[in-house]
Amino acid sequence: MVSEFILVGFSNFPQHLLPIFFLLYLLMYLFTLLGNLLIMATVWSERGLHTPMYLFLCALSTSEILFTVAVTPRMLVDMLSSHRSITFVACASQMFFSFTFGFTHSFLLMIMGYDRYVAICHPLRYNVLMSTRTCARLVSWTWAGGSVMGMMVT
Repeated sequence: MVSEFILVGFSNFPQHLLPIFFLLYLLMYLFTLLGNLLIMATVWSERGLHTPMYLFLCALSTSEILFTVAVTPRMLVDMLSSHRSITFVACASQMFFSFTFGFTHSFLLMIMGYDRYVAICHPLRYNVLMSTRTCARLVSWTWAGGSVMGMMVT
């Protein structure tokens, strides 16, 4: 039975460039987190932005933060580590979370497209079709669907 996997992604990479790439990826990771947190804080603090489009954008930022947190820290640790392996359980859990948040991200983009379709093609019925309850249900279904897809793929 397989107990761990050896990661060979950076094994042939020039060792003197690894700290530079580590800093580059760390900066991109931090900017991604800070940018998405700024979007979420802005949407939640400004009462005028409590509309379906911005609530979906906030949910999208949440899924992007979680997707980034599921993958990037392990990659950053492995860049500087001499022991480049991952246990079977850690690999399976990382796969589950990355697939779950990736599928959720895609489903959120799909319902954001539907939201804009309703706003453009049915503007008089928009408030009825995209109520707060409907938006909450759609977001809940995207998370549920992403979790189911993550379990199926993993």
